[in-house]
Amino acid sequence: MHPLLSAPRNFIVVFVFWLFICCCVAMLMVLLATNANIGQLYAHSFVLVLPWYLFFLFICFSNYYLCQLLQFNVYPLPVVIGSQLIALAVSVSLWLLLGFGWASQMDNLGLLEGNVFFQHTFNAHWLLGAILYCTWILIHYTYLHAVASEQKYAQELQQQLLIKSIDFTSVKASVHPHFMYNSLNTLANLSLVEPEKIHGLCVQMAEFLRYSVNYSSRPQVSLADEINHIQNYLAVESERFPEKIKLSIRVSEQANAAQVFPLLLFPLIENSIKHGINSSTDSGFITVDANVANGMLTVRIENSLDPSGTKADSTRVGLSTLRKRLHAHFGVNFQLNTETADRRFSVQVEIPFTIHLVTQSVESLA
Repeated sequence: MHPLLSAPRNFIVVFVFWLFICCCVAMLMVLLATNANIGQLYAHSFVLVLPWYLFFLFICFSNYYLCQLLQFNVYPLPVVIGSQLIALAVSVSLWLLLGFGWASQMDNLGLLEGNVFFQHTFNAHWLLGAILYCTWILIHYTYLHAVASEQKYAQELQQQLLIKSIDFTSVKASVHPHFMYNSLNTLANLSLVEPEKIHGLCVQMAEFLRYSVNYSSRPQVSLADEINHIQNYLAVESERFPEKIKLSIRVSEQANAAQVFPLLLFPLIENSIKHGINSSTDSGFITVDANVANGMLTVRIENSLDPSGTKADSTRVGLSTLRKRLHAHFGVNFQLNTETADRRFSVQVEIPFTIHLVTQSVESLA
C-alpha cells in the first residue's frame, strides 16, 4: 500500500494540497484560453480540470510501486531512467485520453465547448502532466531512500547492540572463577616455599584482571596487547604446573600491530589449558602463530592432547561465543576452523587485517 494511503491524516493533507494545485491549474487554463472565444470559460476550466487532475493524483501514486521495484542500487541507472520514461509516456497518454473522454461528456452538463477547450489547452496539459508525474517520481525515490537509510541505521544500531551484548557476555566469562580460585591457591603455596615469586605473580594477575575488566572501553586493541594478556594468564598457570607447559609464540611484526577486538585469544588459550595441559599426564605444549597474508590476519593456536589423560567436560561455550563475536564484527568475512590429529588440537582464526597509524598500549586501559 502507498504510504500516504495507509495514513489518513497524511492523505488528507496531500489531497488538500493537490486540490489547491488543481485550482491553480484551472486558473492557468483560463488565462491560456482567454483568446479562444469560449463561453463560460471558468466553468469549462474547473469542470474539466478538477476531477481529471484529481484522478491523475492516483495515477501518480501508482508509480510508487514501480520505484520500489526499480531501485538504483539494484538496477543500472539507464535501466531505471528508461523504464520510468516508458511509464511516464504510458501514464500521461492514458490520462490525456481520459481527459479527452471527459471533455466530450461535458456537453451533458451544459458546457458545449468542452472539446474545443481541451484541444486549445492540450499542450499545456501534457506538459503539466509530465512535470507532475516526474515530481512524484522524485518524491517516491526520496521517500524510499529515507526509509532505506533509516532501516540501515536501525540495522547498524542493532548490530552494535549485538556486539555489545556478546562482548559483555564475553567479559563475564573471561575471568573464570576457577582461575581465581587456583591463582589464590598458587599464591598461598608460594608464600610457604618461594615467597619471592609472589610479587611478580601478583603484578601479572593484576594486569590480567585489568585487561579483562576494563577492555570494554575500547572497541579494538592491538594483537600485541592480546599476546601480552595471554602471557600474563599463562604465567600464572605455569606456576600451577611447573615444567609442564612449553610455550612457543611466533608473531610477525606486522601481525603484532594488527587491530582486533579484545579477548580474541583468551578463550582459545583457556581451552588449551583446560582440555590440553590439565588433561595431560605428562608435559604439554602450546604454540601461538600469527602472520598476515593477502589482507588477512591468521592466528593459529595449537596444543598437545593426551589420549590417556583425564578428559574435562566440554561445553563449547568459548568457541561458540567467539564465533558469534566474529560474525557480529565481520559478518561472513572470517574463518574459524578446528582440527584434531596426531595428539594435537589446533584452532585457526582468519579475519581482515586492519591497523591504526597510532596504536596504544594496554597500559592506557587503566
